Amino acid sequence: MSEVHRVAPDLLREMWIPPHEMRQAMWSEGIFDRNFAAFRADGPIMGAYMQAFAAKIGFALHYEATGNFVPPEGRVQVRWFTSSEVYGGRLPPSLFASIGTPRIMQQGKITSQGNFEYGWGTYLESPDVPLYYARVREAFAAAAFVVLDEGSLPFPEGELATFAPGDLVMPLSDRITAG
Repeated sequence: MSEVHRVAPDLLREMWIPPHEMRQAMWSEGIFDRNFAAFRADGPIMGAYMQAFAAKIGFALHYEATGNFVPPEGRVQVRWFTSSEVYGGRLPPSLFASIGTPRIMQQGKITSQGNFEYGWGTYLESPDVPLYYARVREAFAAAAFVVLDEGSLPFPEGELATFAPGDLVMPLSDRITAG
């Protein structure tokens, strides 16, 4: 927790939910086990860090899939999903329809199975746009749409967080806005 506090000092405060609100949130999701906990995942700090992670996934998986970097005029549009959205069936069905069987990482006998999976395909609503996907345990999933020129963005500017090559060298605080 000290590393979280060092990197994003106000993140834990942003995520905190009073116990009575936490129980209400969990009950609304059909979770009644008192051994589980919930946190707020809709704040600007969490959003900025998750968007940056999703963008890194997009840039990296684009390179993995094609052997090419996203060019300077290219863009990555991202969206991340909480476990509640993923497992509550609130994702658009067309979003991951073309991904196929997710991949896992492996080095020798050690694998990422159950901890991290990824894949790619095309975004069915815009078939010329590659879609890259990653899921971390049961915690969250990220989708990244990569285009080779800014004029081909699948979503209007501002609808999804959009990153150009080099944007992630700036401090994330530049992207955090009050929600």
